[in-house]
Amino acid sequence: MSFLALARAQFAVLFLLVTYLTVTPNPDETKLGIELTRWLAALIFGDSALADKIAHFLAYAALGASAALARIRLGGRAFTVVAGLALYGAALEGVQGLGGVRDPELADALANSLGAVAGFPAAAVVMGFFRRRAIP
Repeated sequence: MSFLALARAQFAVLFLLVTYLTVTPNPDETKLGIELTRWLAALIFGDSALADKIAHFLAYAALGASAALARIRLGGRAFTVVAGLALYGAALEGVQGLGGVRDPELADALANSLGAVAGFPAAAVVMGFFRRRAIP
């Protein structure tokens, strides 16, 4: 299996996982992930109560980064993938309110969008660095 095919499969699995976790009634049952994001929130913001926002940011940053690794494009442009992921994250936040179990939050939608916006170009920069290093 080629690297590109593997990266695209990874993106698809991650996309489905993030979607599932976004609409699942109680994602707090993923204790290890919540503990990690609590630690990061305390480290970055001095407030572990912001762990949920860190989790949203990291999930969409991972999606954006994996989209870059998979060279996914919408309409032939990378920007549209970033915008699409940001809009998807915001839309899924709104879908949460339809089930009556979870409440949509604007801050979560913003964290999703910022994660997608940060993850894609960060991965693209790293890939460019490795490409330059691989060429003698």
